[in-house]
Amino acid sequence: MRLEPSKDPIRVTDHAVLRYLERAMGLNVEVVREHILQICSGPAAFGAVCVRTEGVKFEIAGGAVITVLADQGRPSKTARERNQHRIARQRVTA
Repeated sequence: MRLEPSKDPIRVTDHAVLRYLERAMGLNVEVVREHILQICSGPAAFGAVCVRTEGVKFEIAGGAVITVLADQGRPSKTARERNQHRIARQRVTA
């Protein structure tokens, strides 16, 4: 037990953020994973190392989508809303 509080800030890991989104906010991670798979599976089968869509770039290496980066332009408000509705519909049926 410390006698004085630490002055070092704590950090929040990506794992903790993901679990919070999943458990406190109700995000179904598996639905999001399936959405990404639907987007990337076809191009990856033909050797693509990245897929650009929805305003992001999915990077693929070693048979896995390894990261998602912001692409040059942001998706339009309409595209973002359409994707949110698509994921929400999948969430209801999952």
